[in-house]
Amino acid sequence: MDEVKSITLVTKVFPEGEKVYAVVIEYAYEVDGNRLAPNIFEVESKIGNMGKRTVKRVYANSDGRLVMNFFANRGRYVIIELDPKDMNAITTYFDNNRFLTGRHKLEYLVTQKTDIYSIDGKKIPTFSLENTHEKHLIIDDFIAELYHDKELNVDLPYRLFIPKNTDSSKVYPLVVFLHGAGERGNDNYLPLAGNRGAIVWAEPGHQAEHPCFVLAPQCPPYSSWTGLITGGNPFKANKELLAVANLIKDLISKYNIDKNRIYITGLSMGGYGTFAILMEHPELFAAAIPICGGGDLNRVDRIKDIPMWVFHAEDDPLVPVFLSREIVRKLVDIGGKVKYTEFPKDYLESIGYHPHASWVPAYESEEVVDWLFSNSK
Repeated sequence: MDEVKSITLVTKVFPEGEKVYAVVIEYAYEVDGNRLAPNIFEVESKIGNMGKRTVKRVYANSDGRLVMNFFANRGRYVIIELDPKDMNAITTYFDNNRFLTGRHKLEYLVTQKTDIYSIDGKKIPTFSLENTHEKHLIIDDFIAELYHDKELNVDLPYRLFIPKNTDSSKVYPLVVFLHGAGERGNDNYLPLAGNRGAIVWAEPGHQAEHPCFVLAPQCPPYSSWTGLITGGNPFKANKELLAVANLIKDLISKYNIDKNRIYITGLSMGGYGTFAILMEHPELFAAAIPICGGGDLNRVDRIKDIPMWVFHAEDDPLVPVFLSREIVRKLVDIGGKVKYTEFPKDYLESIGYHPHASWVPAYESEEVVDWLFSNSK
């Protein structure tokens, strides 16, 4: 219909993963947002039998951003904000057979249940239309690239966030995020959508205080950062992880990255990967945040001078907590620069998360963010 130009689903990455957070309808005419109400619209997910979404509020503006201006609640764009707590808000699913995360094809039906009128009196009749576009908050600010490591014969998809409005005469930190086993693949997307391990550093508020580059490489679906899943030594770096180190060096040669402020963090499989890459290339990193992982106790001396903040849950059912306890204990014994946070039994479940998900409170902590950027070689 001529009155509707586009319908865009807007996604946002929450601690539990990417969700459809809003719908933006672009009309051909300006409408008065003050005359709109949530009950005028119905939003339904067509993925399986997921059903209706909860409409929280509706407003209008001239640019389609998710910002309500009470003094200028008008424009061609109508924003329908949805409740992120809806069970059917999530965009991804976990395939237990393959031990991989997948992403649904997002198909939504948006209905305007009553006629509305533009500011100059043009009638916009009722409609039911499917979404035409997608917008992914923060994720879209990363560029998608492919790194080919000739030496190791590895192709490594990655996403890179480049800080905005930087001074070419200055250098900026780089944060490297190693995803968990579920986000393996070749799509360049899931490492950002699965959780906030990469997204958190690129958020506008954190970029305002700590402008930095963010690198999120993706491990192929058939491999692992270490031998954890491939049947080898769970603490030894696979070639894909060694390629990450080469990719970091390549990016340093191309961008104004501060060699003295390269940080790494990872969770689960990526927690193992964080310890492994630190032990292979301790000279590269200024600080690290390994989460629910494990490392080689025989090589701990190689990382004792790297500031680390380790996280694990006491009742983690997938990665035993003793793996973090042992490496932290040995680091303390040899004078390592290590902090350790262990979440007590039932804590994560008490705040609504699986006991493996130690990364949720870790990445939501402003203290953790500030601590990471306080470190320099």
